[in-house]
Amino acid sequence: MADHSSTTHAEPSLADIGTAQREDRNVRRQVAARRFYADAKLLHFAGSTVAVVLALLVPLFVWQWPSQGPLLGAVAGVWIFLARLVLVPLRDRKRLQGALAQESFDCDVLGIEWSSGLGEPIAPEDTHRAAKRGGKWDTQDWYPTEATAPWPRSVLICQRSNAVWARRQHGGYGWLLLGLASAWGLAGVVIAIVSNATLAAYLTTIALPSLPALLDASEEARAHFRASQARQLLESAINAKLGSSGTDAAGLRAIQDQIYWLRRQAPLVPDWFYRLRRQDLEADMRDAARDLTTNPGS
Repeated sequence: MADHSSTTHAEPSLADIGTAQREDRNVRRQVAARRFYADAKLLHFAGSTVAVVLALLVPLFVWQWPSQGPLLGAVAGVWIFLARLVLVPLRDRKRLQGALAQESFDCDVLGIEWSSGLGEPIAPEDTHRAAKRGGKWDTQDWYPTEATAPWPRSVLICQRSNAVWARRQHGGYGWLLLGLASAWGLAGVVIAIVSNATLAAYLTTIALPSLPALLDASEEARAHFRASQARQLLESAINAKLGSSGTDAAGLRAIQDQIYWLRRQAPLVPDWFYRLRRQDLEADMRDAARDLTTNPGS
């Protein structure tokens, strides 16, 4: 039996949303979603770790075992295929489960009907199992609900908070990855110059072993930038609705569809980066929500 959303309030105010997100079934959905995403991140960053280790072995091979450089390059080449053929499909499955669990939470809390176009929600048994594996997570205040706002503005404020949070997370992490990739690419050139390596030695001993890490970092950075830009477009659309009148349940469901598909396809942000920025992002999110309730025209 599928875990279809059972909304407490069909047209919830911010206070109703605050109450609903603290109910046991929704806390359980949040914990399950975080567990699914944690599994996806484990698979993703395990693959990235291997790529980084291969890149970090470059200086050692250049100075200690230069004749073994082609072997390191061959291992790196094999890893590129293994990572994309095995780890990526497993990661994507876990990310899908996380997105579906989060969508069940959103639909219940925000009073939005489940869209049949998304397929079936996560089964309650799978949600319970993932929640048991999830341990203790601070998930009860997912949306900023301290202020007062009626429906549908209440839902739009929460959806906007979702879009802005993701935009800032993806943008910040994308720039970090781009900086690290650029720094390591430059370091490889410096290593080659200092060691008087030939072009052939540079390509086989430095460039090729570093390629998986550089490919991963550059591809990830572009993916995070695309995710950030997509959230920016969604944020602008929600701002327009907040500044107008006439938003109905169908309009809220259309926005939620965009949130789901963006979440479904988004690259993963590591938990350490999430925790690093969480306090500041939450403070900004709650300040913005208060502004939107006290200054409806903003």
